Amino acid sequence: MPEHSFTLFHTVALFAAYSFLGWLIEVVYRSISQRKFVNAGFLYGPFIPIYGMGAFCILALDFLLRDWPFIARTVFFGVALTLLEYIIGYLTEKIFDLRLWDYSKTRFNLHGRVSLPFSLGWMALAVIFLVFIHPAVSGYLFKYDYSQMRFFAVAFLVYFLTDFIFSVVSLEQFRRKIAYLYAEYFNLANIEVEKIFDSLRRLRSAFPDLNLYINDKIESKIKGGIGNFLKSVQDRVFLEIDGRKPFEEEFYESVADIYAHEEFERLKDYFHHNSSIYEHVREVAYLSYRLCKYLKLDYRSAARGALLHDYFFYDWRNHDEPHLHRNKNHGIEHPKIALANAKKSFALNKVEEDIIRKHMWPLTPVPPRYKEAFIVSFVDKYLASREFLDEFKKRINKKLPKKIKPRRKQRRRKSNAQPTH
Repeated sequence: MPEHSFTLFHTVALFAAYSFLGWLIEVVYRSISQRKFVNAGFLYGPFIPIYGMGAFCILALDFLLRDWPFIARTVFFGVALTLLEYIIGYLTEKIFDLRLWDYSKTRFNLHGRVSLPFSLGWMALAVIFLVFIHPAVSGYLFKYDYSQMRFFAVAFLVYFLTDFIFSVVSLEQFRRKIAYLYAEYFNLANIEVEKIFDSLRRLRSAFPDLNLYINDKIESKIKGGIGNFLKSVQDRVFLEIDGRKPFEEEFYESVADIYAHEEFERLKDYFHHNSSIYEHVREVAYLSYRLCKYLKLDYRSAARGALLHDYFFYDWRNHDEPHLHRNKNHGIEHPKIALANAKKSFALNKVEEDIIRKHMWPLTPVPPRYKEAFIVSFVDKYLASREFLDEFKKRINKKLPKKIKPRRKQRRRKSNAQPTH
């Protein structure tokens, strides 16, 4: 780079170029992973500032550490970029109370804001940047004279600051809408919930981990809303689910045609969690019905949608054509398969379709449109966890020495025999 001609305007132009290249990288990565075009980043325009900041961080370190061995410099680049990512993630969480990205499920992560695999990726990208990208971009920009560079830099700064202000306002509105959704969730009509999610579509696509964040918050709201109900009727509900008491007539009337269908009977032949699909959907449907009735929602649609949410006919642990190719992910694909199968056998309303299609959210990217679908999704996870724990306890008890089991039973009898006041 001809240092004698380097000006502040060249600095602005380089920042713009590297922010744009970062946007291209994110767009390609997110569009491929989501199988649709995604405008990455929180800005409206095609720039991601953290990449521009990272580029200048690398250039500064490369100048300061020019006498260091190449490997040592490369490691330092990775550490610096990881620190930058951590700081930006921390600030967005503190300022906006939102987590735009989350590495919690990635191995060797720190507070979910950074992770070792991505840090190694930043190291590789830093080397590519210094060896190939920066020489080419800087060489191209210095072909323009001072007046042209000044015009571009001023125009970019005006545009960038305008975009930044509007994007920050948009992010704050996003935060407020989410906070409103959490606070008023059970008081909102389904169409109001749908409108809120539609207005949040751009940022949810740009930052898919926001779906996890929103889901956790809504599930917490649902837990709070139904906690007292579960405590008061849990024993009675699970007695009915386990078959020791008959289900309510109203529940049977709502799903009678599904129970009577010969295709639905086939679900008994396919293992799911620690029982059959038939038993699992039956439990999810009944508890969803009870909860939606308690919350004054569309309990009939909840029961029917829940009963069909896993309406597929294959072993999810070992699947292949004609149902689902072995290389495809069952968790992501089976809601679409279940919905297609259900439509062949039954007439479904919009709520029931939404329940079946989106019960795996946030694994599937689009959130439910109706509160009944959120309830079924929560109940499905809740009962699946319960089934897993029950099966785990059974396996542990099988491995326990025979002398320990009678002692446990004896302690239970004593506790049950104690008078209650």
